[in-house]
Amino acid sequence: MATTYGIFYNGQAGNGQAATVAHQTAQALSNHGIESRLLTTPGIPRAIALIKQTLPQLSALIVIGGDGTLNVAMTALIQAEAHIRIGVIPMGTVNNFATRYQLPTDPQAAIELICTQPATQAVGMLVCNQRRAVVSSLTFGNLADISNEVRQSEKQRFGKLSYLYRAIRHIGHNKSLPIRYQFKHEGSHTLKTWFCLITTTKSVGGHVYSASAPGKMHISLLNNIGWRQVIPYIWFALTGNLQNSKAITQLTATSARITSATGQAVTTRIDGDPAVKLPIELTYLTDRFELIVPTVIE
Repeated sequence: MATTYGIFYNGQAGNGQAATVAHQTAQALSNHGIESRLLTTPGIPRAIALIKQTLPQLSALIVIGGDGTLNVAMTALIQAEAHIRIGVIPMGTVNNFATRYQLPTDPQAAIELICTQPATQAVGMLVCNQRRAVVSSLTFGNLADISNEVRQSEKQRFGKLSYLYRAIRHIGHNKSLPIRYQFKHEGSHTLKTWFCLITTTKSVGGHVYSASAPGKMHISLLNNIGWRQVIPYIWFALTGNLQNSKAITQLTATSARITSATGQAVTTRIDGDPAVKLPIELTYLTDRFELIVPTVIE
């Protein structure tokens, strides 16, 4: 049986250049004696179905795009209960996952890495409600709502500054909500939450914001924000550094159930895109898939 790689891409990623990179990847694989199949289709449900249908025929899956595109591919793997090598060619506006594992952001360098495969690393993954992957982060609360307001064109033009501008406008508005966090071995806690950030690693966008906790998710709660906290808040928005803030509660866990204590509707964002509403159940799966990397890192 011939070695065949799937190439999944979002036609809108990288200002529409993902399709060009996908064909360049197919050619490079062919030069190395590897067959490939281009996988793309509009709409997330159709994309997940396409990947699940094709997985049995593949030796590896290459994903071209940002964290949102990678989330679609990983969700397909979760739902298919599949285990397969993954290669990533980052082309999103923000590439948290690629930054965390020091993957090359230049498409040609990323293609070369995948073709030569110097190393692979077992990578953990967070799963929401047993069906949806969380590749990099899950958020809810006021900062997540702010992200909904930022248009794709603003992100491409102004980067992080577009979030910062919107965030400053929200300071002093929109109070915290009582959220119930239930853990398997530590009971239940109802905590005032202005914003919740849950990540699969100790860093966001390359910024280390928490101590290492291998095999666990990192949960950071921004309890409240007013004008007195504006300087640390801006610092957080620019750097992701939460470690020295008194307004932050930090937790780690292998699994959690999160609900709104008041029953108020709270929408989450997963890997940057609007997702499910609370309540949610989260489980961290250690060493869930093999990632093609330049070198193995902690």
